[in-house]
Amino acid sequence: MPFVAPLPFVLVLARLGGLLLAAPLFGHVAVPARLRAGIAGVLALALAPTLPASHLPAEASFGTLAGLVGLEAAVGVLLGFVAQLVFAGVQLGGEIAGLQAGFGFASIVDPGGSGGATVVAHWQHLAALLAFLVLDVHHVVLRAVLESFRVAPIGSVVLDGGVLHGVVTHAGSLFATAVRLAAPVVVVLLLVQGALGVLARTMPQLHAFAVGAPVTVGVGLVVLGASLPFTAQLLADRFAALGAFLGGLVDSLGALAHG
Repeated sequence: MPFVAPLPFVLVLARLGGLLLAAPLFGHVAVPARLRAGIAGVLALALAPTLPASHLPAEASFGTLAGLVGLEAAVGVLLGFVAQLVFAGVQLGGEIAGLQAGFGFASIVDPGGSGGATVVAHWQHLAALLAFLVLDVHHVVLRAVLESFRVAPIGSVVLDGGVLHGVVTHAGSLFATAVRLAAPVVVVLLLVQGALGVLARTMPQLHAFAVGAPVTVGVGLVVLGASLPFTAQLLADRFAALGAFLGGLVDSLGALAHG
């Protein structure tokens, strides 16, 4: 028995729902699930009547519908995941810097995940969210998914190994982001630890741990503060690169849909 459904609305809702589930800010655990569902539903109601449905069957079995919904949701998740990679790099860099600065004992619950994170990682994550909003990157992400409806209409989505390979390759940039964010703290504190080691050898009566812990924390905080302009510029560069990559990813989806 064919399963008849308002296919355009369901497929648009699936793509938007995948994006809102995986994208930064929209997919944050602090955003209620009902709010995300409401935003996706309102956008789907507005978009579905304006989109061509020439690639959709008049009737579809439940299996066919499930496959189409899965593909549309995968496109949304893919776009959101690419944007989330910047935040993963920022969080990793903050984790490295925080551990090096001696904040490993002061881990807190990470609001963006299910585990713990150092206060430095949490602070840098919030800074990245602020930059995400100030630089209007959330609009870039929304424009990318809206453009995807134009170049890869609902029902015509195709995902191949080339697209996924490009995303996996791009995922390597999160490690570069993490290293660049943590480098100032790691390098300076490495020098500080070396100096403390020399002092401990030349002055055996010096309690290395009692002196080293506050010095490490203090120097780490000073370096974090001094590197704020560098961090802001790095985030701006990464978000600019994100916009370019999202544009290329959407073009690739369009080429596959019409190929």
